[in-house]
Amino acid sequence: SRPRVSKERARLVLLVATCLGTAGIFSLLLPEGSLPHLPSRGSESHQRQRRLLIREDVSLWARQLTVNAGREINYLAFGTSVTWGAGLVGDRFTNTYPKILSPNAKNLGMRAAGPCYPAMCLQSLVTADDQCQIDEDENEHCDETIYDVIMLEYVRRANDEDGASLRKLASRLAARYPDALLLFVADWHPRLVYTSIGGPGGQNVILKDWNRDWNQNLPLDSQEFRETFLRSVEDGTEWNWNRVHARNEAIVDAVAREFGGHVVNLPRPEEAADFIDYIPYFAEDFHHLSDDGHAAVAEKVLDLIDEVGIVPNPRLGPWTVEEDGSGAGTDSCVNWFETGFSPLSVSGNNITMQEFSSLKFGLNFPNGGSIVVHNPFDAPMSLHLSYMTTGPPPSIYPPTEVTVTPISIPPELLSPSEGNQLAQQVKEAQIEQAATARQSDSPPTIIDPTYRPETSASFVVPVHVGRTDYVGTVLPGDNAVSFRPLKTREVPFRLISTAISPWRELL
Repeated sequence: SRPRVSKERARLVLLVATCLGTAGIFSLLLPEGSLPHLPSRGSESHQRQRRLLIREDVSLWARQLTVNAGREINYLAFGTSVTWGAGLVGDRFTNTYPKILSPNAKNLGMRAAGPCYPAMCLQSLVTADDQCQIDEDENEHCDETIYDVIMLEYVRRANDEDGASLRKLASRLAARYPDALLLFVADWHPRLVYTSIGGPGGQNVILKDWNRDWNQNLPLDSQEFRETFLRSVEDGTEWNWNRVHARNEAIVDAVAREFGGHVVNLPRPEEAADFIDYIPYFAEDFHHLSDDGHAAVAEKVLDLIDEVGIVPNPRLGPWTVEEDGSGAGTDSCVNWFETGFSPLSVSGNNITMQEFSSLKFGLNFPNGGSIVVHNPFDAPMSLHLSYMTTGPPPSIYPPTEVTVTPISIPPELLSPSEGNQLAQQVKEAQIEQAATARQSDSPPTIIDPTYRPETSASFVVPVHVGRTDYVGTVLPGDNAVSFRPLKTREVPFRLISTAISPWRELL
């Protein structure tokens, strides 16, 4: 591990910083070859050229591995807004780590989301762009890609459902792509660094807020920020890591071991004060990866592929769950979070599709209302809804009552006849559902759009993210989903997607 930046060392750097500039700081702080691709400061055009050289260098290596494999390596990526490309200076369609590895990589990173939605909606997500044809017997045949390398970047949200979401996603991927190399990307960010103002027991302040409140929001990659941070170390300020991240990393490690995967770690110092050595990996928001950070992750991925290799002729498992338990499971999902387009029928007063942030859309229910969801399967399925939340409490969104009611069953299913096992199954499900409701007199589902992150420190970082929850069972055909706000809040209840799958719980 790298040594901590001591007070003496910080003082030495400050003495020469004015003369040597940022490049001089890095030359003092970094042993030769300790980190790949850390650019020195320079003109904006020089930095763009440097980033381009870094990306091209890694892309060249990726192309060479493809040549060695004798065919194109197929990459698939799931993740948070990091994988999506938030915070990049360059084009997110070329500069994210999946696209650096291959321009044909399928990048399913989603903003404001953890692994729960993709765990529920894997089939809908990976087959959305498939080319399908109908044969003479009206059977559908789709040309689906078989992926060699699948990357999952969820260390920031690994503790969602205590890791159950990430485990379910990995399980479904392993069933569908049994020979794929599963790589779990474990990155980090400067917001994990915090200090206690006023000593032990004082107010805990994350690095970004310290920079805002005491340093007038100095740019993260500026010489002034580095000098100010080093001066704080010299003056005795103690910087620490948020310990929640360590628990998330443990969950990722456990899931990787369970499914025979590998963890790709973005280089990180042991001591929080040494984060300053790694600034070029991060965007100005202290949260997302920079262009260089994505290049560093891509390089680590290539390291593992080079070491482990890929299966020459990978298999493709079934979606449908077979009698022996094999199969990845089917689903049917609709998501309008990034497009603002929803095909669902809507009923109610003043329901609007709103772009509440850049390229983030939600369906608002200021006075309640309903939508119609269609279950295309021949059996009752679980319905999960994704909606926006904020934290810490109180949420800007109101708690909302959700009721699910079947409104149409195909006529042929209403009169069971010989050989019509499906109709009998539906009828039995209706009777059971009605009996359960009578016995328990259970109320409709209550959704609380408050995000309550686990934390082992006495501070909580404000968040505005999506959450996915089970709300009821949908029978084959159309079902009405009704919403009734229980309180008046700053913003109406905001829905972003629906998911129909066989699972009520992800455990």
